[in-house]
Amino acid sequence: MKLRPGGAEILLVLGSLLFLGLLALIGELAVRTFSDLNFLGNSRDLFVAEAYGPSKGNAPNAEGVSFGAVVYTDEHGFRVPKGGFPGDDGKTEAILILGDSVGFGPAVEEGETFAGLLRARFPTRRIYNSSVIGYATDDYKNIVDSFLPLHEEVVAVVLVYCLNDVSTRSAQNIDRYLQAQKEERIPEEELTESLRAISLFRDANDFLRERSKFYLWLKHRVLRSQRRGWKAVLPLYADDGLLAQSIGQIGEIAAGLKERGIPFVVALSPFEYQLRHPDEPESEIPQRKVGALLAAMDVDFIDPRPRFDGGVPPSTYFLPYDPMHLSREGHRVMTDVIVGALRD
Repeated sequence: MKLRPGGAEILLVLGSLLFLGLLALIGELAVRTFSDLNFLGNSRDLFVAEAYGPSKGNAPNAEGVSFGAVVYTDEHGFRVPKGGFPGDDGKTEAILILGDSVGFGPAVEEGETFAGLLRARFPTRRIYNSSVIGYATDDYKNIVDSFLPLHEEVVAVVLVYCLNDVSTRSAQNIDRYLQAQKEERIPEEELTESLRAISLFRDANDFLRERSKFYLWLKHRVLRSQRRGWKAVLPLYADDGLLAQSIGQIGEIAAGLKERGIPFVVALSPFEYQLRHPDEPESEIPQRKVGALLAAMDVDFIDPRPRFDGGVPPSTYFLPYDPMHLSREGHRVMTDVIVGALRD
């Protein structure tokens, strides 16, 4: 059969596309079968504005998806397992956890996060996990100022400080989720204009990272996510003014808790790259600078990096290809660190 002019080229393009699609399908099946790589992204309805003062928060009594895993919150918007803890209301003492996405524990079952493990270690105390994805130090202060006066049962406060807590940059993604909620309620013609302003590349990236593990695997391998995440956070510690302002808010939290007679534990959660390259001089910079500022304000802190040395690759303690979010093994180490500090 004789092809029309240009027909051979069209068949070649279609065949190439079909071949690439087949390769992508094989790659997707292989990654899903032979790796434990988790999806990224969060349900847009998981967040609300002005939950605690000006700080955003998790929606109360919500069910959503975070990093591909189903998560649940209680009446405060704090993460709990499905069904919560019916016996908690009768407990007279509680521990309040402050944190960002590291404390929230995406992609890890609630009972295997350090919040869930602390609940097992302190069965007579209620565990309030106020961690919210994207939080920074000013949000921690808003939580303490808003929540603590109404909950006299809190007898200890734990802050798991992530090295990106200096900046509010991580909260920009949460702003996008909240903006998406607003767009669902505005007139169609305004929504059309809003959609035109959204980057096609960004939307494609969001779509694929929530649905394709092969795409994530390729992206992690090409961009070297652990190193990239570390290199992105390191410049924050070159701005001494920003750092002093951020850590100063932790000092204000500590001072307020001291007046109430409430013990305060600060644990500096490491990045995967730091554990993999401990001899690099820059690996010491964040903990050294934060530690010096906290010590000057008479705030006790823990640098748990030596505890993440169990004779296994450092990546074991983190989600696959993730620069900072803890795996089940990482949460177990952090639990031991926190328990030891609370008992001391």
